Amino acid sequence: MTINKNEITAKVSQISSLYQLLDSKEQLGEPCLLLIYTDSSTVLGADDSEKSAVKAFLSDAQFMSAIVSEGEPLEELRAAADMCIKAEEADEFVEKIFKDKTKKQIQEINACFIAARKAPAEKVLELESRAFYRLMADKNGGGSDE
Repeated sequence: MTINKNEITAKVSQISSLYQLLDSKEQLGEPCLLLIYTDSSTVLGADDSEKSAVKAFLSDAQFMSAIVSEGEPLEELRAAADMCIKAEEADEFVEKIFKDKTKKQIQEINACFIAARKAPAEKVLELESRAFYRLMADKNGGGSDE
């Protein structure tokens, strides 16, 4: 498994099982987006225990996760991650969603997406509203009460 990271993303490639991510948590750092490059032989885990552990890890992660694949990834890989991206579109996708945003702005946006994994819609909307006001306060040079 190979990990390449910068301030915003961590790219994992040459991974045979997503279960390997659990042993590499610290190497991943604190990305805003984890890009997991898979191929036709990549699996979620060797057994139900490993698969459950990977699902829990990605579900509780403080970053967004994406399966990046040349072809159609296994359904269990698609279901475990937040999104799927075609390999030929990955760099453009990352550029497009993070363009002209600071790490703080990206983290505020991510917090809303991360909450949407488990929280009810009302809670996600509340977080989104608070994030909006914090970001506007920063932009306008003032403080925020949130």
